[in-house]
Amino acid sequence: MIFLQFPSCTCGCRMTIHQPRILPTYYFFDPISILPSWSRTIDFKVKLPDAEFGELEVETVGSYGRSGNPLTNNEQSFVHEIEYGFTNFWKSGLEFETGRDPAPDDHFMFNQVTWENWLVLGERGQYWIDAALFVEYGRVTTANSPDEIKFGPLLCKEIGPTIDTVNLFLAKEIGRFSSSDPVSFSYAWETRIATRWIIEPGFQAYGEPGPLGHFASIGQQDHRIGPQLFGAVHDLGPGTLKFNGGILFGLTPAVPRQTLRWQLEDEVHF
Repeated sequence: MIFLQFPSCTCGCRMTIHQPRILPTYYFFDPISILPSWSRTIDFKVKLPDAEFGELEVETVGSYGRSGNPLTNNEQSFVHEIEYGFTNFWKSGLEFETGRDPAPDDHFMFNQVTWENWLVLGERGQYWIDAALFVEYGRVTTANSPDEIKFGPLLCKEIGPTIDTVNLFLAKEIGRFSSSDPVSFSYAWETRIATRWIIEPGFQAYGEPGPLGHFASIGQQDHRIGPQLFGAVHDLGPGTLKFNGGILFGLTPAVPRQTLRWQLEDEVHF
């Protein structure tokens, strides 16, 4: 407050002028801004480039993501799938996806039915690298949501004692509620050490950098990697029981710090 005394005034009065208060400027950080704006399509399953005529596969894949940040905590995914080898170069399957996105107000729901197809290029070991083309169509079950088509190569190569598998996918929204967003890119990578033990060690990595050609900043991308254990029980009834699981560590702030994942598969040969 400022007081002014005017010399011409004989009564001793004074005028009061209130100086405007300068308020500090605050800058708020919105943690939601670090999260990817596109929908995640990572299944936490590395797909192999193989098909066998008459083989029926029933499997379940689950994951649980946890973090100290409520925006990336309690991420859940449970996928149930049935596949059948119609020939030695074509396998097809139906996938039923349920899950919960990592946010405080999200709920667990059944969100998609997916039709998957493997087109295998040659017999296993016939070429320098085993390869297949994977194509899937996902029909979303939630209201006002776009469907999705995803495709890309499945590659597998034995290098020394390791069996290395890479999946490279492009995904695009389709249908009535699809957006104009460009095609998104994702990957999955698995390296397993073939020890011929009941349990074999290895690791997996999954990622989704964002739209192709317009990747998000590294802090907004989805990248996870971690150790896994692989096992199989042969001649269990009419088929083989395969299983693997482990932990994935989030490499960016946009994903849970740890993701526990597991896969259980029963193969029956007819």
